[in-house]
Amino acid sequence: MASDPGFASDTCIFMEAAPGDGGVHDGNGVWWLSPDLSLVGPTSGLDQADAGQVNKIRVKVRRKPVASNCTFPGAESITVETWVANPSLAMAPFNANSTRRVGFIGSPVPAEGGSAAQQVEWQPRSGLPRTDPEAAGQKCLVARAYPDNLTPSAIQFFVPGDQHVVQHNLCVVSCPGNTQRPCSFNISTVNPLARASVLKIKVKAVFDANPSEFVRTAVFKRLNSTPGLHPLATHPPPSFGFDFSSVPIAGLIPQPTVPPITTPTSTESQLHLAGQLITFQFFAKLKGPAGSAYIFHITQTGVDNSPQGGLTLVMLAA
Repeated sequence: MASDPGFASDTCIFMEAAPGDGGVHDGNGVWWLSPDLSLVGPTSGLDQADAGQVNKIRVKVRRKPVASNCTFPGAESITVETWVANPSLAMAPFNANSTRRVGFIGSPVPAEGGSAAQQVEWQPRSGLPRTDPEAAGQKCLVARAYPDNLTPSAIQFFVPGDQHVVQHNLCVVSCPGNTQRPCSFNISTVNPLARASVLKIKVKAVFDANPSEFVRTAVFKRLNSTPGLHPLATHPPPSFGFDFSSVPIAGLIPQPTVPPITTPTSTESQLHLAGQLITFQFFAKLKGPAGSAYIFHITQTGVDNSPQGGLTLVMLAA
């Protein structure tokens, strides 16, 4: 996995994509639920932003111990950046339709082997269209933390490969109890590698029947604020998949031509993605009982399976 060349002179500062990873992010795991990055809306709670109010984004920055023999460029402080987006897979700092930077702040250099917490206060404007990355609602987050004498890429975030960057994407949707109509959820993505080139990608959804303790903790932390009991579904829904029919022809070149690869617990589509942001739908036809929580991990990779973005979606059967 690639790292940001702008951070090459520092191997000390990091954030964790999963608890205890020490900055070594596992691109084959659930790396987009970083415990070191969170958003709390004063009214809506975790992972959600409230317009016209102060929303708190918290970032935990860590430094490796002396015994690691890491290299540090002698900076006087750490720069912490926070970025927000609508529910998304891949995001790119060069594309303002994809994501926006809402925090750029200095933070003390953590002691060797220690950590420091930094809070960013973000107040979204009221009246923004839902398509605006800074609009209120469920948000996907990216954070970068690095010595202040270094300069990050303006094109890529380099998730999950770079230890200075983490992503936190967890969304919950309540699904009406209409068995004739699947529940759907809008997801955005972008070509994260270049401004204009066409990229062949894979978008995959996996139903998680037996979530890890890390995933389970993250999900229940969010569901604790949702009324009712939410037993985790242990069997996949009757059907689920992607719908790209609303994507303009300029967004997909051409429209998906490779038939989806589908199993009882996963589905995967290949497409050629142009430079612009696209928004498509994930759908699932849920089967009770009421309140059951269906966990899906939705990812974007290159055709060589190199990770580019991920999102955990929890669908609640009404």
